[in-house]
Amino acid sequence: MRIGYVLKCFPRLSETFILTEVLELERLGWDLTVFTRRAVDEPVSHGALQSLRAEVIDLAPLLRERFWEPFVVHRRLAGRLGRVHEAALQAALELQSRDEMRAWLLAGAVAERALADRFDLIHAHFATGSTSIARYAARLTGTPFTFTAHAKDIYWNEVDRRRLRLLEEEAEVVVTISEANRAFLQSIAPAARVKRVYNGVDLGRFSALPRPPTPQPPRLLFVGRMVEKKGLANLVAACSLLGQRGVPVQCRLVGSGPQEPSLRQQVRALGLDGRVEFRGPANQEEIASVHLPEASVFVLPCVIAPDGDRDGLPTTLLEAMARGVPIVSTRLSGIPEAVPDGEAGLLVDPGDVEALADAIALTLHDPAATIRRTREARRHVARLFDARRNVSELSEIFRMAASSDTRVEARRR
Repeated sequence: MRIGYVLKCFPRLSETFILTEVLELERLGWDLTVFTRRAVDEPVSHGALQSLRAEVIDLAPLLRERFWEPFVVHRRLAGRLGRVHEAALQAALELQSRDEMRAWLLAGAVAERALADRFDLIHAHFATGSTSIARYAARLTGTPFTFTAHAKDIYWNEVDRRRLRLLEEEAEVVVTISEANRAFLQSIAPAARVKRVYNGVDLGRFSALPRPPTPQPPRLLFVGRMVEKKGLANLVAACSLLGQRGVPVQCRLVGSGPQEPSLRQQVRALGLDGRVEFRGPANQEEIASVHLPEASVFVLPCVIAPDGDRDGLPTTLLEAMARGVPIVSTRLSGIPEAVPDGEAGLLVDPGDVEALADAIALTLHDPAATIRRTREARRHVARLFDARRNVSELSEIFRMAASSDTRVEARRR
C-alpha cells in the first residue's frame, strides 16, 4: 500500500521516533513518499538513514525560489476537480490564518502526487502545518488522512482549539503517543477516533548492558535538545546541590539548542567547570555505543515551559531504559507511563531541584534497588515500547483507515 508522509523536517536528528517508524513501515511492505516542509541543516545524521528507501520531497522551495509553482498546480487542480477544489479552498479560508494558506498552497503538490501515485493514505506528524497540508490534500483527492499528535502541537498556549478540533474530526484516525494525550484530545473532540500508539525503540540496537556502569565520580547523562521544557537549568542546579552535600558527580550534556549559552553561564556561575561537559549533538549509534554505556544515571528533568510546551514521551528515556541505565525523571505528560515510579526508575515533581538531587543520590547510593529498577525498566520497555510491535499496530490502524467506507468524499459537503 502507498502512503504519503507529511513532516515538518526530515530526517531530524531529535526525531528518531519518526525515522524508526518510517523504516519499520517499509519493512512491513508500505511504499512511502515523504514530504518535508523544511530541508535538514544539521551537522550529524543517523546511520540508519542508509536503509531508507522512501523518496523525500522538499516542499520548502515552493514558498521561496519557486513560489509561483503552487499557483500553477492549484490552477491545474481547479480545472480537474472543479467544485471539490473550491470547497477545499473554502475550508482553508474559513480559518483565516496565513499559516493555513501556506499549508493550502503546499497541499497542491501533495495532492497531485497522491493522485498520480494513487496513495491509499496520507499521514502527518504533529498537529501543525503538516497536518493541515494532509487535511487539504485529502479533501482534494478523496484520500483518507491520519495524523499523530505529540506534545507542543496540542499543549502550546497558542494552539487554536477550534482548528485542532476540526483536524481531529476530519481525520480518519488520530494517533497519539500516550494515554495522557489521548484523554486530552478526546476532551477537545469527543467524536474523534483517537488511538494511543506508543513510540517504539529498536530493542536490537538498544540492547541491555551487562551491568550498570560505575565511573568515579558517577556520571549523569542528559541527551536531547537544549530547550526550556527539558529542565536543564534544574539539572545543573541539582549537580551543584549534590556537590554541596558531598556527592560529587560529573554531568554530560549531549545535544544543542537555544538554551546552551545560558546553561554555560550557569555552569560558570556555580563553579561547575570541569564537572559539567557539553558534548554537542550525537546520532543514535553514538548514543547507544558511547554515551549510555558510560552513564551512571540518565536524568531527564522535564518541565512545562511558560508557553505551555512540554515533552510528550521522550524517546531518549526509552532508549536509556532499554540499555539498562538507571532513570531519574519527572512526573509529566506520558513519562509516568514510560517509567512507573519506584519500579522502573525514580520520578520527582517538575522543577523541584532538591527532590531531583535526592533521587539522583538515592539511585547512586542504593545499588541493589537501582539494579532491580533497571531490570524492570528493560522488561517494561520490551512489553510496551518495542518498535516492531508498536509500528505493526500502527500499520493495522493505517490499513483500516485506508479501507474505510467514510472516505473524504463525505466530508467535502
